[in-house]
Amino acid sequence: MSVQIGQQLRQAREAQHISPAKAARDTLIRIHYLQALEAGDLKAIPSAAQARGFLRAYADYLGLDSEPLMSSLNGLAQKTDPVAETESVPSVTPATQATQSNEILQQIGQKLKTQRSLLGLTLEDVERHTHLRQRYLSALENGDLSNLPSPVQGRGMLKNYASFLGLDPEPVLLQFAEALQTRLAANKAADQAAHPTQPKEPVRPAPPIPGPLKRLFSGDLLAGTLLVVVLISFIVWGAARIFSVQSENTASPTAPSIAEVLLITPSATLSPTLPATTSTVQPAVFPGFGDESPTAETPGALPLPGIQQGVQVYISVYQRAYLQVWVDGKDTFQGRVLAGSAYNFEGKERVELLTSNGAALQVFYNQQDQGILGLFGEAIYEVYTLDGVQTPTPTITPTGTTTPRPSPTPRQTATPAGAPALP
Repeated sequence: MSVQIGQQLRQAREAQHISPAKAARDTLIRIHYLQALEAGDLKAIPSAAQARGFLRAYADYLGLDSEPLMSSLNGLAQKTDPVAETESVPSVTPATQATQSNEILQQIGQKLKTQRSLLGLTLEDVERHTHLRQRYLSALENGDLSNLPSPVQGRGMLKNYASFLGLDPEPVLLQFAEALQTRLAANKAADQAAHPTQPKEPVRPAPPIPGPLKRLFSGDLLAGTLLVVVLISFIVWGAARIFSVQSENTASPTAPSIAEVLLITPSATLSPTLPATTSTVQPAVFPGFGDESPTAETPGALPLPGIQQGVQVYISVYQRAYLQVWVDGKDTFQGRVLAGSAYNFEGKERVELLTSNGAALQVFYNQQDQGILGLFGEAIYEVYTLDGVQTPTPTITPTGTTTPRPSPTPRQTATPAGAPALP
């Protein structure tokens, strides 16, 4: 019969995947006593009372009904003990179990107190050597478990105190474990009496384990991948948008090529790219050329190549600059010019040109390329006549009076005699 009880205990423990060490740690029962219960070897347990207490505590820990097991153990004891056959087994109540637990604790305390008295030690001496406080030593000697911090700490204090007094700690600890088991059973029985047991909830089956493909393509993975794709697309779109805006901002008008200017057909006309409104920027005042500020006028179209009509001057603008032009002594244009624009002026006798930035203008005089007029920021004054290009030298006067325009000095043009005009 004891073997069958042990098999039930072992099967219940293995079904819950509980190791013997964990069971001993949770129930405060030494592991060799638990192994003796599972093997049905009740002789390995010091007393029958301890065997009953250990069996009840172990069965309650495993979730088994301890009453049938206790009945089987009592029946086995009656068969093996002739005296037990004539005695009836009294019913054990929670109050009786609590009383038994207190009696065991008092026995342990009386043993400790007697040994301390025989050694002639006081509680102060024990505290000084064991570092256990007097209130805990008094609780151990009085069997008062409620004044101890916890059962586990009380067990450690009891072991140190018994070893210090020269007692064998093993029997003392066994009695202490039996008292704890009896009190635990009494508390559980009282709790069951106050709160009837509810039916246990059915064990829910474990959820099925998903396959490797489903684990690989999980919902979280798909959502994360979609988020990454959207983020990368947004970054690429933003970069493309930034590059396009930068290219639009850096785009600048390009001046027409010389081939387009010189190879223009007779029916084509070239209009200046100046704004339609009159420039309000005041021109720079150059000494010797007057300070009048006539309004800008729109120059005429580029003359047809191959037809000589007085003096023809075509101006191509590459940078911002100030420009003033006189045609036959009449102020024809005055204002600022922008890169990419072109102007054509035609006079019967002469065309005069004044600019504040010689590197901004390229001049074609009677279809002959005169090149860039000068350096950046250099003031240039040129006079184009029927006889050639003249470069007058302005005279600076210290007074604020108007100085008459200097007479130009004629110079030979770079065009050789009899050379054909460029198309």
